[in-house]
Amino acid sequence: MPNGCFIDTNVLLYAKDPKTPSKRERAREWLSMLANENRVVISPQVLNEFAHNIIRKFPHVTLDELQQNIEAMRRWRMAPITDDTTLHALAIFRRFRFSFYDCALLATAMDLGCEIFLSEDLNHDQRLGRLRIVNPFTVAPSVFLKQARP
Repeated sequence: MPNGCFIDTNVLLYAKDPKTPSKRERAREWLSMLANENRVVISPQVLNEFAHNIIRKFPHVTLDELQQNIEAMRRWRMAPITDDTTLHALAIFRRFRFSFYDCALLATAMDLGCEIFLSEDLNHDQRLGRLRIVNPFTVAPSVFLKQARP
């Protein structure tokens, strides 16, 4: 998906975290801007990681609210995960030694043709082919997206 931005689970979790207000607001700013431009991409793995972590770490979020959040996220572009994704993830793991689950998300984003991978967990501004890793907490979306446009 040209101009697609794959969102890592950590960004979605920060958007719900009352303990980190500055990161919560920045995550929400990124998500709002990307959603308005129809550029958000996630995968079932992200939905599962999100649900698992919300249940485990955020007791203030009710199961009804979690369900509403997941249903809202289903409106975004959902990247498929296939056996080819797993093999691609393994190739990324061999080269970069990121966590295998991060490699699976990176492979999913690359296979779909995303240009940006939004995550705090990886190296800001690192490139894997045409995919650029961006730490959303180091740059405002309005500044980054303005610079990234041709």
